[in-house]
Amino acid sequence: MEQVVVDWKGLKTLGVPYSRAHVWRLMGTGEFPQSFKLGPHRNSHPVWWLSDITAWFQAHAKATDATL
Repeated sequence: MEQVVVDWKGLKTLGVPYSRAHVWRLMGTGEFPQSFKLGPHRNSHPVWWLSDITAWFQAHAKATDATL
């Protein structure tokens, strides 16, 4: 199975409605998947596993369905 990564633009394309600052806050509280960098340089862009983002969407969809 091939692993795919997404960056900030990819998050927006997938429909994540949050700003960068809010995503960082959510990651800090464990409410959003953790990012990682592809390179050792401090300016390397953060990326996420697509499968983690998809699982996050599914968990939020189930939580929303349970409250309806």
